[in-house]
Amino acid sequence: MAKAFDFVCNRQVLFGEGKIKELAGLISWHGVKKVFFAAYKGIGKDYDDAVQSLSEKGIGAYKYEIATEPDLNIINNGRDIFLKEKCDCTVALGGGSVIDTAKSINMLAANGGNVEQYQMEGKQAAKAPTLFVAIPTTAGTGAEATKTAVVTNNNNGLKKSLYHTSMIADIVILDPVLTLGLPPKTTAATGMDALSHAIESYVSLNANTFSEMFGLKAIEIINENLPKAFREPSNIDARGSMLLASYLGGQAITAGIGIAHIMAQPIGALYHVPHGDACSIFLPASMELNMPYAAKKYAKIAFALGVGKIGASDEENTKNAIKRVQDIQKEINAPSKLAPYIAATGKEADNAVMIDCIKRTTGHITCNPKPLNEALMTDIFNMCK
Repeated sequence: MAKAFDFVCNRQVLFGEGKIKELAGLISWHGVKKVFFAAYKGIGKDYDDAVQSLSEKGIGAYKYEIATEPDLNIINNGRDIFLKEKCDCTVALGGGSVIDTAKSINMLAANGGNVEQYQMEGKQAAKAPTLFVAIPTTAGTGAEATKTAVVTNNNNGLKKSLYHTSMIADIVILDPVLTLGLPPKTTAATGMDALSHAIESYVSLNANTFSEMFGLKAIEIINENLPKAFREPSNIDARGSMLLASYLGGQAITAGIGIAHIMAQPIGALYHVPHGDACSIFLPASMELNMPYAAKKYAKIAFALGVGKIGASDEENTKNAIKRVQDIQKEINAPSKLAPYIAATGKEADNAVMIDCIKRTTGHITCNPKPLNEALMTDIFNMCK
């Protein structure tokens, strides 16, 4: 019998070209009167068209522009506006930062308090929030599929998650047309983030039947389409495939993250490394360090990456998988070392500072195949400097 698990899914997912046009009809059915519309700063026609379609249904909208990763001030301010404007629905149109901001505001508006209480003090959501629709415009974070938001704490400088089942989007719209304008660098970073989700969740100690299914399929799709989307930014088929793979990776990561993400989140804040770049840097090293504990699973990943060899040992196929990940990095010019980022901050690569930062943010995570301890943190940090 399969082991017990708790898996949370969105209520409805729409995938395909032009699906954003169905937004107004979907939320109109729910009786929505006014939308808190979170969108990345500078968005134009896609937002205008969506608001026009809402207006035609008699639905109002307040635009909340987001230009950076979410922090306490952005979220708490959004909560106040949501309540002042008497909104009864949240829509997020943008990348992971926009979606994480929106899901946090939506939860806070219903449950009260400030975001730091949920992030640092263990406060839990007690009430179901209003309808939440997530429409990603990047293919990587999978934020539309998760109940987690990563938030920068302005008071202590830490980047730490808050999460609750109620924070997952009710409706997800995956429209590849919205990702056609992504610059190559963003395509690479978000794509490596999605690949990290898929690989780390598959070898997680908390992996289950659902997460493994989503993870392997995401790996297969990313392997075939990430380099293509990077080389051919207007290739709608590759864009659509990456958007779907990102969503599947987001579903898979419900099983938990591994050492690559355990490092990427706090180190990203410490040395100002964009999240996708940090995931790219730590992923191959994480596979190498975890190999003695998860070679059988990495061998299956090798086949999903198209480099598995029948008759080869699990260790050999694991090495094939690592090599393929490194080859993808090179094909899309994704980073493999921390050194340039550390140098840019003017800080030292201090192991003690690094370990303290991780302990206060992601050090509680226990689902990495190789047990998490200071030695593992130090090893992977030194390998990736």
